[in-house]
Amino acid sequence: MGGMKTATRLLVSAACSVLVLGLLLSLAASLGADVNPGDIVAALRGAVPLLVGTYALCQLGQALARAQRARVLLRASLDGAENGAAQQPEPPRSRVPGLFRMLLVTFVRGACADMLPARIGELSYVAMLNRGCAVPAADCLSSLSIGLLFDFLALLAVLAVAVPAAAQGLSLVGSMVVLATVCAAGVALLFFALPVAAAWKWERFALFRWRPAAALVKLARDVATAVVAVRRGRVAGRVLALSLGVRAAKYAGLYALFLAVTRPLWPELSHAPVSAVLVALIAAEGAASLPVPTFLSFGSYEAGGLAALTALGFPAGDSLVAMTAMHLLSQVVDYSLGGLAFLVFSWCAPGAPEKPDRKAKPIQHSAFSIQHFLPLVLSILFLFLSLLFAAWQARAIRKRGRLTAPPKGEAVEPTAAEAAARDAMMRVFGGRIVWSSNRSGLHDLWILDGPGAQPRRLTRSGYTDTYPRFSPDGTKVCFSRSKEPWVSQRNFDKWDTWVLDLATGEERLVATNAYQASWCAASPYGSIATDGLCFVRDGSGGINGARRLFFLPSPGVCGPGDEEELALDGAQGAYVTLPDARDFGASDLELCLTLRGARRATVRASAGLYEKGPYHVKDVAGGCQMVFRGPNGAVAWIDHPGRMKNAIYALDNRRGAAPYVLLDAPEPWSHEYFPRFAADGRWLVYGASTGGHEQDSADYEIFLWDTADTNTPPARLTFHTGNDCWPDVFPAPAD
Repeated sequence: MGGMKTATRLLVSAACSVLVLGLLLSLAASLGADVNPGDIVAALRGAVPLLVGTYALCQLGQALARAQRARVLLRASLDGAENGAAQQPEPPRSRVPGLFRMLLVTFVRGACADMLPARIGELSYVAMLNRGCAVPAADCLSSLSIGLLFDFLALLAVLAVAVPAAAQGLSLVGSMVVLATVCAAGVALLFFALPVAAAWKWERFALFRWRPAAALVKLARDVATAVVAVRRGRVAGRVLALSLGVRAAKYAGLYALFLAVTRPLWPELSHAPVSAVLVALIAAEGAASLPVPTFLSFGSYEAGGLAALTALGFPAGDSLVAMTAMHLLSQVVDYSLGGLAFLVFSWCAPGAPEKPDRKAKPIQHSAFSIQHFLPLVLSILFLFLSLLFAAWQARAIRKRGRLTAPPKGEAVEPTAAEAAARDAMMRVFGGRIVWSSNRSGLHDLWILDGPGAQPRRLTRSGYTDTYPRFSPDGTKVCFSRSKEPWVSQRNFDKWDTWVLDLATGEERLVATNAYQASWCAASPYGSIATDGLCFVRDGSGGINGARRLFFLPSPGVCGPGDEEELALDGAQGAYVTLPDARDFGASDLELCLTLRGARRATVRASAGLYEKGPYHVKDVAGGCQMVFRGPNGAVAWIDHPGRMKNAIYALDNRRGAAPYVLLDAPEPWSHEYFPRFAADGRWLVYGASTGGHEQDSADYEIFLWDTADTNTPPARLTFHTGNDCWPDVFPAPAD
């Protein structure tokens, strides 16, 4: 009969979960979201294993803190009862379980808490301690209730300190007031009202002389005695510190699991501020605790998280699927740990308690013993390492750049002086400027064909096209095209190299998984029309991967992957970026590039690539984006300081030369970036912003400067509030 009731209750709970999830799917669909259950499977399959493992480790840290907190509370109640002359059949300390056994109980409690609504599963803690460890039920209930109360106090601290600072406009004042009221009521009822009520003479009433009622009165009095003993034990500080540790480990683990699920499929969610994710996690936890008969809190948990994420402006469909996948993963981990802990607890259940030696001298326990504080110290250390790892993961995400395309901006009208300076500079220059711009939505290639010309769009792929470079004869442009519609230019992992024929408009894929390609001028491999390319490849699939430099001899003849040669590997933990290659008439190819990682430097390299000999790498300076400056081997790069942090520095190719500032443009357009010189070294094209730095989203404008006429300032060529980046220059042929 009992089995039938249990089965019926489970079926009702499962039906409620299906109903709530169905309503949430309908709500997301009504908001225009295309929710596919297959996305949940994809999220589970694509979850980052390292972050899932981090969640499991944080669960271990949380359980350690909970277990130690329970032991502190039990010791205080049992010791207080003995000191108050309570009759105990054996010394109370013998009933305080060890840390390992309490850890097992804590894992089982965590697994059982969601099995019944309103967290009734928490009572498994009482059953296991009472039946398996011979701890009096009153002490179990007192430690459970006090622990839950301090959980609420720790949550109130999280809401009061961490969330309001950056909750993106979602007001939490009401939640904080409700929670503070619950905490105040809990303290008053548990520590004051309960002892007073338990002291009344309930036996005067006939109802409480009835055996079941009398048993409840006795249990309430025992619990009140235990609570008073804890209050007199002065352990509130330690209990609060451990409760804060529980919260820190819990939310650090859940944040890691949130990243594990969202990073592969929903970059906008994975890039959400930590505070916004924390709001969603707290809301989901609160909804799961409501007395709604859902199965393992499925449906109620997702409803709370969905409400918070959509209120913070995130897509409803993605938020719902992400929260569901995250909930599934967390349940798998929690129930695996809880089931294993239950098996171990059952296998090593204690026998009858040993009788104490009444004649033996009582052991004096020092309040400052190492054994007393070691679990707490280890828990705090573990929590610190978990939070440090979570911070490192958040930093790594930010280093990947924007996860959504920036606004495309709008055209602005140049002033009369700006238009005159542009036209005068272009008349003297007479050549072409190519660059990448998002003014049409995603980044495409744009070109200025000569004096009097207007910017003209070259590519319309629907993907991110960037890093264009003219071929040595100016008839072609190599560029990087993303594998997905939007990829940040900080992410080296999702790009191919293409070549565009300017005369015909034909686009040709020449290298896969290849980024930041640059022509190798005057290559001995063939005619000038088939000059080789060098490009960067990230072999690890990550932002800090092993980026290496490859060489492709004949991009106009060979197919993707044909005849590629490894030209330069990252040395001493460094990886290669932003290559520029030239051949100055010798048999060796000259490179200038930037190294990042364990070694950060702007370097120049020379090697017998054509003979496949070793490279010789020479550090030039710090900074980045080093390029060759003319046919004599001089170089230039971006470095600090400058009027707005950046300036263009240069180094001549002569013995004993020292770096100097070549250009620090006047404000407001003085944050220089993307320098590029014509082959003869006379013309410099670059980007500049008024202070924004992000290369593919800040408002950079393209400028042209005649280095042979340093008295004339650079001329602004573009007038658009979108992002214009990575220009290249090809001057008019000499008469």
